[in-house]
Amino acid sequence: MEKNDNVLTNGQKTKKEIDALELRLQYGDFTTLAAALSCSPDAAKKRFIRGNSEAFDALDRIVTSRENLVKDLQNNI
Repeated sequence: MEKNDNVLTNGQKTKKEIDALELRLQYGDFTTLAAALSCSPDAAKKRFIRGNSEAFDALDRIVTSRENLVKDLQNNI
């Protein structure tokens, strides 16, 4: 994943897209996002809420990966 020069405003996401992803969040997702973005959890959350595409895309991958992992593990038990 390439880093954008302006991490606060490049590729803004809409409020509707942000709200849809927020419904799928769980405890710890912003901590994982912060590690991926090399920033604090508060900064990662603010980037996501502002609609930063890098933060949004990374968080979407985190959530989707978690959901797929849980589904795979449940199917194998």
